[in-house]
Amino acid sequence: MKYYFQKHYPVIATLLFLTVMLAIACRQVLTQTGGHFCYPLDDTFIHMAIAKNFALHGIWGINAQEFSAASSSPLYTLVLAVFFKAGISSIWMPFFINVVFAFLLVYMTDLLLQRFSLPAPARCLTLLALVILVPVPVMVASGMEHMMHAFLAMCMLYLSVGLLQTANTTRSHILLLSLVAGLAILARFESLFLLAGVVLAGIYNRRWQQTAVVLTLSLVPLIIFGYISVQHGGYFLPNSVLLKASRLTGGGSQLMSSLQEILIYKLLYGNNTMVNIFTNRYYPEGSSSLSGTTVVRLLLIIPALILILRPNADNVNTIGKVKQLACIPLVNTFLHMALAAVGWLFRYEAYLIALDVAVVAVLLYYFILQLRNAARKYSLLEKAVGVFLLLFLCAPLPFRALGAFHNLPAAARNIYEQQYQMGSFLQSNYKQTAIAANDVGAVSYLSDNRILDLWGLGNNVVAAGKLHGQYSPEFLQQFSQQEKVKIAVVYDTWFDSKLLQQWTKVASWKISNNVICGGDEVFFYAVDPAEATTLHNKLIAYKQQLPADVTVTYYPIQP
Repeated sequence: MKYYFQKHYPVIATLLFLTVMLAIACRQVLTQTGGHFCYPLDDTFIHMAIAKNFALHGIWGINAQEFSAASSSPLYTLVLAVFFKAGISSIWMPFFINVVFAFLLVYMTDLLLQRFSLPAPARCLTLLALVILVPVPVMVASGMEHMMHAFLAMCMLYLSVGLLQTANTTRSHILLLSLVAGLAILARFESLFLLAGVVLAGIYNRRWQQTAVVLTLSLVPLIIFGYISVQHGGYFLPNSVLLKASRLTGGGSQLMSSLQEILIYKLLYGNNTMVNIFTNRYYPEGSSSLSGTTVVRLLLIIPALILILRPNADNVNTIGKVKQLACIPLVNTFLHMALAAVGWLFRYEAYLIALDVAVVAVLLYYFILQLRNAARKYSLLEKAVGVFLLLFLCAPLPFRALGAFHNLPAAARNIYEQQYQMGSFLQSNYKQTAIAANDVGAVSYLSDNRILDLWGLGNNVVAAGKLHGQYSPEFLQQFSQQEKVKIAVVYDTWFDSKLLQQWTKVASWKISNNVICGGDEVFFYAVDPAEATTLHNKLIAYKQQLPADVTVTYYPIQP
């Protein structure tokens, strides 16, 4: 028993710490929402809506009537669907699923550290740092796919060690790596960047056949999903992925603008100009910049440690393997920073932080051993300069984590006061009605209405309009009339006034201290003029159910 504890106390201590942090996070959320648990992102409800419809109606979409690939994580949505099929539909379900994957992430990271012979104290510090810096409690509380993704990515990194040696790896090992990589890609498509790092490592070690097998088999799940999506009238990739990537198309000028953004704003500066992360007015830009700055610093830290790490006669094979291991997430980090997004409650880069913290810990451990064995003694000034440079490079990591913990309760409150209330209102006042919206998660999960996504994530017609350059006020108005939309619940700032002027503005709900929603004020429109008075009366009746801090404004209805 004593031996077991000595060997596994890093995992045990970290899981206990994580459990306490999760309890604190839940208490903070419940305090902000009046005891009603709510996720800090509307996207969580998108996963839940699709999973519910798939489990109960066999339809992959936010509506039970039509296919739409709105989920950027097919695997996570499938996992949720299994629980819905089993009759488990509690709002807490995604949270507890994330708790399981968070625990698995800690365990898998420890296995990776043990594989490179890190002692228990170093492993314990690394695991605690991972929990804080990702930050795992915030990602769990988001109810999204990021803990599953981080766990599968860590599994990929652990299994890829088999490609970092000259001896052949067993067939079962290669097949397992291929399976995990395929699942990781379905968890989030950014795993393709990590796969690129694994493939490059295999090529470097001239493992041609095994690398080809990994590359081929890992793409099979993606190809199957794409084929099914196309067969049901969708696209090969989810709408959310295509719409975010559409800026890379559109001619030479658009391509040059995108390359400028990648080379200058992303890879050199980390994103837009840094602003105060704790000023709510600037939160979206600030979080994106802080996330970007953190990732760019990691792009400096990892190569620097790789360059200064020197092997000796006793550990040349081990150091070579450590450097190759570090290059895999380095390639992944570079490609993600260049081609994908960061920020938005710090979730997009969460798996990057987990992988990079693990490899930096391994690199630092062997570098410290190198310093201890060095014949040259360093002066106090040299040590001070080294510590200062290390702190300077790592400084954004804790500030990013602090920003995430700071904004989690407020973000949950925002979603509860806005999106959750929208869904509750539609469920209690409209049944089987065509409703237009631009944030479609809570309204599609909580109500039985047919939600028409004017932004395109949850509707293939609108997505096609955006991708083919047909998206315009005229397009949306024609689409709304064709679908017999009765009312719309939208942010005014997201749409052209030419569209909104054709509808009757009835009321608005405004929240305070917005840190996560696409706008602090959501507007209710009667798309069908005959519905204006009825919508007005229903909103008045529902007002008493709104949280006290939501400001309601009514607009005069022209006869």
